[in-house]
Amino acid sequence: MIQRIQTVYWLLVVILSSLTVFMTSVTFMPSDIDLQTSYELKQMNLVGVNDIYSDITTWVSFLLSAMIPVIALITIFLYKKRMMQISFTVANIILMVGYYVLLAITVWSISDALNADWHLHFPVIFPLISIVLSYLALRGVMKDEALVRSLDRLR
Repeated sequence: MIQRIQTVYWLLVVILSSLTVFMTSVTFMPSDIDLQTSYELKQMNLVGVNDIYSDITTWVSFLLSAMIPVIALITIFLYKKRMMQISFTVANIILMVGYYVLLAITVWSISDALNADWHLHFPVIFPLISIVLSYLALRGVMKDEALVRSLDRLR
């Protein structure tokens, strides 16, 4: 299990995705001169300097970003079922792309609601790195599956 390079890739996906869940993604700075408050988009809500902006909750984003490391961790332990690993990894890649779509929609709607400029933080890049790592893991699993199938033909 740990001897395979795919396991290392999936462990890195678990770490990066877990960091994404708990770190700030976007900061919003209102365009109004009289308001000197800024808002931070966490995975569960929009947090202001002194309060939580109660009109906007991002539970869907939280659930989506929490599912990604769980699926990657489950995928590690399915090492005897390579076809299932392939399907879980593809599903995880789709979830990560969905995270970016949901983040774009959320940022657009919050910036319109607050009339604010937004600034991305570095944890936004973690799902992109995870997509690349998942793709590399997928290639490794497909290579293993091709090797096993070629050995079955020789018997």
